[in-house]
Amino acid sequence: MKIKRPELVFTLSFFLVVALIVQMAMYSLHLFSNWNLMFTVLEACHNLFRAIGISSMNVMLEMLILSTVGLVLITLVKQIVRYVTFSKRLAVLSDESMTNHIIEQSELRHSLNVIISDAPIALTYGFIKPKIVLSTALVNMLTEEELRAVICHEQFHQQHRDPLKKFFITLLFTALWYVPILKWVSKHYQTLREIEADRFAMQQTNNMVDLSSALLKLLKNEHRLRHAFAVSFADTSVNDRIQHILSPEKEVHATLPVGTIVYSIYIVLGLTVMFTMATP
Repeated sequence: MKIKRPELVFTLSFFLVVALIVQMAMYSLHLFSNWNLMFTVLEACHNLFRAIGISSMNVMLEMLILSTVGLVLITLVKQIVRYVTFSKRLAVLSDESMTNHIIEQSELRHSLNVIISDAPIALTYGFIKPKIVLSTALVNMLTEEELRAVICHEQFHQQHRDPLKKFFITLLFTALWYVPILKWVSKHYQTLREIEADRFAMQQTNNMVDLSSALLKLLKNEHRLRHAFAVSFADTSVNDRIQHILSPEKEVHATLPVGTIVYSIYIVLGLTVMFTMATP
């Protein structure tokens, strides 16, 4: 399976985010410590802006920083509360006997939990030590081979701490909503991770039929849990994944959003100039 990664867009988005964060940090540092960050030419430009009456720029930039920090804090608190609630609920619903049985079969060493639920669920959640969660309905619905394929898929997410990566990208996308390319990156990054997890599962099982049939069964009994701290088996880019399973040698193409890229660069450059000119 050859995956055509839009690495250039991912890298560009990373630098745009870093540029914004650095600009905000430098501006905030100046406000609190009166640290002069300006060169003579930039200071002259700033004085020119002040001379022509542009003074509300500081207020706007400070509001932008406060709103960004506020969104980060709100998102963190909201997801932490959901994570704690989710963890407590899973602990109550845990089926120890079936959990031990699946662990012995898959040799996961207590990194898996089976919960009692009528809905078919397969996901990986957690940040530092991610855990695989399966439901009794899923275990009973799938064959032994299909279940092994699903577990291998989730193992990929577990080994690479994909829930933590997903949470971080979701946090950036929410806080920096005014950089449109981040939405595209969030969507396509998750797509590529799911395809790579499928590829890993097929390599481990040497069989694409079990993985595809398990995916189709979950789609027919659709029950999706959407959390920023969890990666669900049937949650993302189902069409792309089915095409990849059926044609593993075919490249997965992602159309680059040229307009969105240019617009995002324009926004970041514009904010950079504003931060520079607003620093006295």
